[in-house]
Amino acid sequence: MLRNTLGIVNIEGTNVQFGDIMDHRGVQAFGFLGRYRMIDFVLSNMSNSGITEFQVYMPPKMRSTIQHVGTGKHYNINSKRGKLRLLNSATNPNSIYQHDIKAFSDHLHYIESSNKKYVLIAPSYFIYSQDFSKLRDQHIETGADITVLYKNVTDAKESFIGCQTLRFDENKRIVEFNENHGKYKNRPVSLEAYFMERKLFIELIHRANKISSLYWLKDILHDSVDQYKIMGYAHRDFVACINTVDAYFQTQLELIDRDTRKLLFKNNWPIYTQTSDSSPTLYGSLAEVKKSLIANGAYINGQVENSVIDRDVFIEEGVVVKNSIILSGVTITSGANIENAIIDKATKIIHPVDIKGSETSPAYISSYQNI
Repeated sequence: MLRNTLGIVNIEGTNVQFGDIMDHRGVQAFGFLGRYRMIDFVLSNMSNSGITEFQVYMPPKMRSTIQHVGTGKHYNINSKRGKLRLLNSATNPNSIYQHDIKAFSDHLHYIESSNKKYVLIAPSYFIYSQDFSKLRDQHIETGADITVLYKNVTDAKESFIGCQTLRFDENKRIVEFNENHGKYKNRPVSLEAYFMERKLFIELIHRANKISSLYWLKDILHDSVDQYKIMGYAHRDFVACINTVDAYFQTQLELIDRDTRKLLFKNNWPIYTQTSDSSPTLYGSLAEVKKSLIANGAYINGQVENSVIDRDVFIEEGVVVKNSIILSGVTITSGANIENAIIDKATKIIHPVDIKGSETSPAYISSYQNI
């Protein structure tokens, strides 16, 4: 158990490209599978691994993250033995200085005042289940200065674009970080989860600031491969990088399949989230639901197929929803036809419209719209 480790949830990097889609909140707070938020996975992994002290670095649009994470109680973060800090990563949303080194520097006193020997830094846009204590064990066994969690992927041409790939020497030491431009299919991809001593982390922050005011943590690691012993720990189960609209869309549809979900959700490894008092889902007499995930509090009286339906969604008679993500509080009435689409929260579709995207480019309707 990682009782002697400070857990840091990092902000999303430059490889996260959502444009104007869901731009009123950070990726951390994106709804996922009708029940979770993206940040639930990294916080649950840390909590399950025994970490009791947390720092969450939030994007400029942080309200949704604050509302969801709250005191951290639902992640088993006990205020008597643990500590959770929600930290603003950028006081000016329009500033170019919105990189992680700047955020760590602004709150360096919190990192320095921790009494933990180690630190684990990981972002929220990678989805997986991982016991981080296994990284610690290998870290100590190999005498590493830094241990990086990675995944050997077979779809690097289409996915993980902009993420870092790794090159190892014959002793399995990382000797190079490179950006993935989709040139090769099979690649070891960094999941941007780093385990090291806290003192070394502070040293890297200072070094990065001396080189450039625009440096990211991954930049200083790239520059330091010759100076530190950096080793990799391979994750062997399901991993998704949610850094584009297509990845957000396709990953959820992929996880509708029960066998695929079993690779992510483990019986002895709960993924915690904020629960609600919503009633069970109600199905009307005309409801037809096939191969879909339906959250509590929904009312279904139309056709739903291969879709993810979030909490408190209302789907009326005559509505058809296929291959779509419907976020919380959406109402769809009057015979609307929704296919290959993402409908953001609290939108009301009250006319018999067709909203259709494609499998690789879903249509998107922003939140709180009346259509």
